[in-house]
Amino acid sequence: MSLIQLFKIVYEGRSLRYQRLWIVYVLCIVYAKAEFITIDSQVGEGRSCVKQISSLLQDAYGHYPSIEVSKKMIMDADAQRQSAKWNYFPTPSMEISQRAGRRGTTLRLDQPLWTGGKLDAISDLASAREDEAEYTLGETSYALAQKVLSVLQYYIQADGEIKGFSEGKQQLESLAKMLERRIEAGVSSESDRELLHARIAQIDADLMLAQSKYDMALSQLELLTGNSEPCAISFAKDRIVRYKISLKKMEEELLQTHPALKKLTAKIAMANAEKKGADAVMMPNISLRAEHQKGTIYDIEAQDDTVAYVAVSFSPGAGLSAISNIESAKYRVLQAQDELKVKEQELKESLVVDYADFIAAAARTESIRQTIEASQRVLESYTRLFIAGKRQWLDLVNTSREVTQNKIALATLKAVWITSAYRLALQTGKIEFGNEGK
Repeated sequence: MSLIQLFKIVYEGRSLRYQRLWIVYVLCIVYAKAEFITIDSQVGEGRSCVKQISSLLQDAYGHYPSIEVSKKMIMDADAQRQSAKWNYFPTPSMEISQRAGRRGTTLRLDQPLWTGGKLDAISDLASAREDEAEYTLGETSYALAQKVLSVLQYYIQADGEIKGFSEGKQQLESLAKMLERRIEAGVSSESDRELLHARIAQIDADLMLAQSKYDMALSQLELLTGNSEPCAISFAKDRIVRYKISLKKMEEELLQTHPALKKLTAKIAMANAEKKGADAVMMPNISLRAEHQKGTIYDIEAQDDTVAYVAVSFSPGAGLSAISNIESAKYRVLQAQDELKVKEQELKESLVVDYADFIAAAARTESIRQTIEASQRVLESYTRLFIAGKRQWLDLVNTSREVTQNKIALATLKAVWITSAYRLALQTGKIEFGNEGK
């Protein structure tokens, strides 16, 4: 039997007072059947523009100061790499000495022929540092995205809470109209009104708290993205939210793409370059040297002279320091390799947590939707039974609160589902921020 048919049967032949009660009852049922939030529901509806989360992440990348700092680090590292290349070229020098009216000037040009790997080590170290700077930019982008997603989780959740509490308040207000009619008719007590007012006051407090969380998250998003006029966020065509992939495949992609792992790989290359340089200290330097000498402080009659010769130099450092430095460099390589293994394990554990959150939220969303529909049907039934005198007023108010609580739970699940999906995409290299690294 439809709601309209039931209404006609009960409505006909009743007194005006009873008819009014049933009109209010129908309004209660309409409110109970209000649409609740879904995964496709926009956040911040009614704004002049609509964006997806990926666009907000790009806005943050183009605005946040830490990104510019990392970019400057890349420029610095590139300049150092270019400087290291010039070590292979001739080095000019000039020496001037003066004594007792005599003056000597020596112009010298040194071209390295063989250094035992010293110049290669310097070049390798500079290249590795440039790689580290580029991967640091990627890591900074990653950290910024995580920060944006954390704020978005509060933002999405608060938006859903506002909608849920607002619908719950409308539902209670519709019940209040029915209650006023019953109090006027003398079939309900003042204590029922006090109970309802207490519940409305509680939901007003919850609504204020949700609005405060919403406003705070909105302000944080403005600081992170630089958008003074925020847009609504849409998920209707968001592929990342609906992207499906196995955990094993995600682990493989994480190990291949995560900037923190690439940065540690660059640190291993830096440690190897330092070890190469420490080993090269034990080798002599061979260079081709050309000199032009004009005058001398030792012989006033000395003639200008130009010579070219092969020079050999060897400087292993004080005592056995070179051997100690070699040992130290070797352990730095091993330390960097172990740090990479530790980071891989930490990232895998973090991936499992985000994956579990995503799967659990996605699975529970449908369940909580069914729970909301069931609790709404219970409220509808309790309203009929209350009018018939077979249910207490407390039953209606408690059931209405249960509907609202389930909607709040759905808002939380939606926020976790969406943000955990983006965290998974972030960890597996599915989100790009421009040229943030190799």
